[in-house]
Formats: sequence, C-alpha cells, structure tokens
Amino acid sequence: MKSIVTDEPMLQEPVDRGARLVAISLLEDAQKAAEKLTSLSKELRDGDIAGNEALHDFRVSIRRLRSWVRAFKPWLSDDLRPKQRRRFSRIAETTRIARDASVHLEWLRKERSALSARQRVGHTWLIERLEAQRSDGIDEALEAAMDFAPAIPKLTRRLESYRAPVRDAGDTARFGAVVAERLVKESEELRSQLAAVHSFTDVKQLHRARIAAKNLRYVAEPVSDLIRDGGSTIETVKALQDVLGDLHDVHVFADELVPATEDAAGSRARRVSEVVLADDKDESESEDDRVRRARARDPGPGLLGIARLLHERGMHAYARLESDWLNDAGAPFFERVSELAAELGRRSSRQNLEIEHKYLLKRLPLAAVDAPSVEIEQGYLPGEKLVERLRRIRFADGAEKWFRTVKAGKGLERVELEEEADADVSRAMWQLTEGRRVHKRRYSIRESEVLVWEVDEFLDRDLVLAEIELPTSETVFELPPWLKDVLDREVTDEPEYSNARLTQSPVEPRASKETGYGAQPLGLE
Repeated sequence: MKSIVTDEPMLQEPVDRGARLVAISLLEDAQKAAEKLTSLSKELRDGDIAGNEALHDFRVSIRRLRSWVRAFKPWLSDDLRPKQRRRFSRIAETTRIARDASVHLEWLRKERSALSARQRVGHTWLIERLEAQRSDGIDEALEAAMDFAPAIPKLTRRLESYRAPVRDAGDTARFGAVVAERLVKESEELRSQLAAVHSFTDVKQLHRARIAAKNLRYVAEPVSDLIRDGGSTIETVKALQDVLGDLHDVHVFADELVPATEDAAGSRARRVSEVVLADDKDESESEDDRVRRARARDPGPGLLGIARLLHERGMHAYARLESDWLNDAGAPFFERVSELAAELGRRSSRQNLEIEHKYLLKRLPLAAVDAPSVEIEQGYLPGEKLVERLRRIRFADGAEKWFRTVKAGKGLERVELEEEADADVSRAMWQLTEGRRVHKRRYSIRESEVLVWEVDEFLDRDLVLAEIELPTSETVFELPPWLKDVLDREVTDEPEYSNARLTQSPVEPRASKETGYGAQPLGLE
C-alpha cells in the first residue's frame, strides 16, 4: 500500500480532518477491492491465482479500514458507528472460510511430493474436503463484497464533514501528533504481546501478537512517506506479519485436522463393516483381502503424514520468530519506532513550533559518556528577521548529512523549518557563514519514549549546554539527577546562549582532551 499522506502540511492539520481523509481513502480502496472481487467471481470459483489474490486484497482492505477506525475511534465514532464497525467485522469473518481453505489447499498441493503413495490417499481425501469448504465460503465472500460496495458512498459523505470550534482552534490536536502517539501505543502493545510468547503452543498469545503487528503496520502505512526510513519500517513489520501469519495458518489447519481425522476414522470403520457384512461377496476374494482393500483407501495414514509436515512447518516458523523477535530480540526495531514517532510528533507540533528548554551546565555530565553522539559544525547566513542555518552532521560511522534550517522567534516557543540539503549546494553556501560558526559534539540521552535530552559539548569554546524539546508547551517533565549534579541555571530566555548569538561571540579554544572520534574542525573551507 502506498502512503496516503504525502505532504508535510498534512501533519499539522486537525486530527479530525486528517483521520477522516485517510478513512475516506481506505474506504475507496475497499470499494475498488470489493468490485474487483465480484468481477473475478468465476476465477475465484475456479481457483485461479487472480481470483485468490482479489479475495486476499479485499480482506486486507477491510483489515486496514478496521484498524484505522479502531485507532482513531475518538474522532471517527460519530460517523462510523458501532453498527457499521460490526459490519466490517462480519465481512472479515465471512471471507475467512474461503481464505483459510485457499491457503491450506495451496500448501497441501506443494507438499504432495513429500508423501508416500499410501499417504496420498489421505492427501486427496483432505483436498476434496477443503475444496467443498472453500466453495461454500466463496459464496459468502462474494455476497459480502456485493453488499459492501454500494454502502461506501453513504459512509464517505458522512466522513466528508465534521464540527470544529471557531475559537481556540489552536488547541486542537494535530493529526501527526496523534499518529505519533498511536504508533508508540501500537508498538508497545506488540512488544508486550511478543513478550508473552514462550513456546510454539502459545496459540492465543501468538494470535494477539499477530493482530498487534497488523495494527501497528496499518497505522504507520498511511504516513510512511513522511517517516524517515518509513519504507524499511513497514517492510520489517510485514516480515513479522508473515512469520506470525504462517504460525496462525499452522494452528488453524491443525484445528481442522482434528475433525477431519475423526471423520476419516468413522469412514474407515464403515467401509470395513460394509465389506464384512456385504451380501454380494466375491467368492474369488477372501474376506481378509477385502478388508485390506478397504483399509488401503483409508485416509488416516495420509492425515498423520500431513500433521507431521504441518508440525515441521510450524516449528520452522517459530524458530524464525524466536531468533528475530522473542526474548527482546526485536528491541532495536521498537526503539526505532519510538524515535520515528518522536520525530513525527515534533514535526506535527503546532505548525513547526519548536518548544524547548535550555540549560547551562558546569561540565559534561557523566551520563553523556555512554550516550550516542554526533559531531556538528554549523554556520549562519546573513540575516536579521530570519535566522537561516547550515548544519553538517558527522556520525560515528563516518557518514555525514547536511541540513538547512530557518528559525524565527525566541524563548520557549520558536518556529523552526528544517529540511535535508544537497551537499554540493551546502558547501557552496558555507562560505557565506564565515565568522558565524560553532563546532560541537551532541550527546543524545533518552529520558522516555518521547523525551530526549541533547547535551552539546562545544569544541571551540569552554561551554556545555543541555536542551530538551517538548511535544507541547504544557508537557510536564523533571530534571534528571545526572543533570542536576552539573546544572548552573536555565538559560531558555537568555538569547546570548542561542547558537546564532554564540557565533558572534569570541571563540575561546578548549583545552586538549579525549573527545572520541575526532574533535578537529570538519574541514569545510
């Protein structure tokens, strides 16, 4: 699925509008999927790939819609009421039978060569059974699609307008900020559900983790183009979904094998009994031969062989899950989601309003020793009303990026607009910053899921500053103990400690000391 929200200003829209625009887009996608499914009804009944893919796409479109409506229920509930949400749930359930049977049949046909001649009797018997289930399920799925498509225009009209206050509109929650909150919540839910999984037999826990992975993905997808590394994040969740989905299919198929085996056992007993009690016995064939012939048609051995192959499939999938995600193996991914959500929240906050507190420190705090850091050299272009900055960031691995930033305002709240810049253009403009530059190392110390302290150790003067950027000006936070130990005072409202003002003050070279991966100027001349 392509990103629905593709422009930055959308993040600052009221959440009522943003959530509705995405919901309308998802409804349109679901309508197209429903119409495509009904147009391919023959292919679906014939078991063609196109028909099966259309059924899959329709189910996914409904899942995306359900996940979005659930995540943004406080803003959508007036227009998508419980009756309609239950309708979405019924569609998902009525299409499940045909989908499950199709998936099981596809796997069974691939595994035929792994079974002996005798076991293939059970293989054929089970395929016929699943084909019958699939046929019944297809009728229900097509009926659900035909009933759903005509209802879309009415739902869309209801979502196209909403009530909003004329006064205090600035206090309205922003779409991007709410999406960021949902990303954190869905990520935490997925992490919690994975932590509850301890074995292949934890069926309920694995199912809950699968649903949590879907919910995270379907909240992130509509804004993936605006999230740094959004595409790779979605691909990572999809890979997890595939593993959990494979485990789910194994468990569902295992449940299907239980009644199938019971039916097969009853069928075998009836055939043997009929052979023994038949009146028109062939005198040339002994009763033992007739019993053996009846048992040769027994699907039982084949079902047992299929059960063993199914178990192997499940154990292989669980091994992948355990290696990549369990026992907190997925921690780097969840940390990345938290960082992306924090970035999204910052970019969404009140039309790029930067809300931060800044503190003067007596020395570099001990907490910075083990914290990740980058080396920064930045210069300021000539200007009075607007402060335009060029920044070059060098990472620990040697990689570097350029950014161009415009700021306005002072104190706690300031407008900030930033974008990544072309390196060649930035180097050419760098000459204009002569005499207005600073050089520092920045340490990032995470305080919570959404709050990160940034400690700047200036390399061209004897100065250490710490700052924290807040989602809103009302956000409550406390100074951590490690900062209190080295705190001089808060300097948020002291303009002389802004980077732009510091570039105009005399540079006081620092004493030589250990500074990690290079404290020399970045050589931008």
